[in-house]
Amino acid sequence: MDRIVGTMLAGAVVLATSSCALPGAGPPPVSATQATAAAAATPRTAGTLFAANPGSTAGPAAVPLPEARFANPDYYAMPGQTITFDVSASLPRGVSIAQYEWDFDGDGAIDQVGPLPVAPHRYAAAFEGKATVRITHATGGLSTASTGVHIGRGPRDGLPAAPINVSVVVTAHSGGISTVQISWEPGGPEPYRWGLTVDGFPAGIVEGHTRTATMTDVHRLKDVKIGVVGFTENQGMGASAGVTLPALPD
Repeated sequence: MDRIVGTMLAGAVVLATSSCALPGAGPPPVSATQATAAAAATPRTAGTLFAANPGSTAGPAAVPLPEARFANPDYYAMPGQTITFDVSASLPRGVSIAQYEWDFDGDGAIDQVGPLPVAPHRYAAAFEGKATVRITHATGGLSTASTGVHIGRGPRDGLPAAPINVSVVVTAHSGGISTVQISWEPGGPEPYRWGLTVDGFPAGIVEGHTRTATMTDVHRLKDVKIGVVGFTENQGMGASAGVTLPALPD
């Protein structure tokens, strides 16, 4: 396992490597007046539809309620671009009729109501917030969900830029295993921490002000890519850069 030593800060850690009744036997027919009175006297459960099954000893089965969910946890666009919000996967199997109430800016006011699970919307100016949908299907079942909306920036904005001037110097090697020193410079604002990788797998972390690190036990039976990537304090990962060490001859 590759590990980081040398110029890494003390305490460096190793990274962990989107109704009705069915026909059947039953009592004699009743008049419309009797049926209406019986229906009024029958308790109902709000938001749940029960299907009677005459002749069965099992109790009534409840129709599943909708579970509102957006296709994406976050939506990004520039002002004037159209975002298409999608909650098509929200209805339970067998239910296709519902009402969708959309709040595009999270202010609690309904901006659009309709029967479709998709809603195109265009934001005229930069916006950071949430969009919300409330779904009501034919049984009266309700469900709501929200998604992040980021207008005026992309999904990678605010993440560390890739480091520049990445270099790797072999300081020792024996039996196909090398010790190397990695050097780099920030490609933008200094990140909270740097992560070091071997062939894309996490190998260690150093603090953001670090510019060099030593890595031992680098196996070189094949080409190996040594990488450096910046992290934000809340673990947002930036773009990476690296250098490939060629395999050592047999």
